Amino acid sequence: MFGAIVAGRLVQTNLQRIDDTHFVFTLERPYDINHLTVFLTGEMPFPDGYGATVHFAWPGGEYFLLGTLTNARPSAIYKVRGHLPPGVAPGTVANAPAQLGIEVATLGAVETAAQASAVQTGKGREVAQRVDVSLVAQKIVKNLFNYLHSFGGDVKLTPDTPIPLSVFQRWYDNFNRKITNDSGAAFLDRED
Repeated sequence: MFGAIVAGRLVQTNLQRIDDTHFVFTLERPYDINHLTVFLTGEMPFPDGYGATVHFAWPGGEYFLLGTLTNARPSAIYKVRGHLPPGVAPGTVANAPAQLGIEVATLGAVETAAQASAVQTGKGREVAQRVDVSLVAQKIVKNLFNYLHSFGGDVKLTPDTPIPLSVFQRWYDNFNRKITNDSGAAFLDRED
């Protein structure tokens, strides 16, 4: 009844039926996943008055709602990379697969879930609107500048001084480590 495709991979054929209303796909190499498509195969439509909610769970994590499927909207593409767990970088090797869950429910329940998800997404946008992105970018660039300047020593740094890419990679690794260890970018405020 359902199919799934992780972008860049073959169609998932490992659908497990948990019961009459719950289905699960196991997704290997979860931290390589950016987008995935979920669809009705056309083999059998939903019964009248029914649809499905589509959920995703990272290894060891809780399920979160991606969206919905109905006979009127039998397929959808979801971006999951934006939901990576804190401290996990894309491409991280996982000890377990992710789970893509599908729950068949009444259209009323499906619509209620979609509305609740929209409210949560709206809250995320409200937070983003309160954050001064240009100020955050300035602090990140200042952190990079200070890091690069620390290599100066007796050498006079000029705009034309060549800097090996490995130095940028070390800065990036350190920056990500600080964000993970500080549970955010609070260290950027301490540098002011």
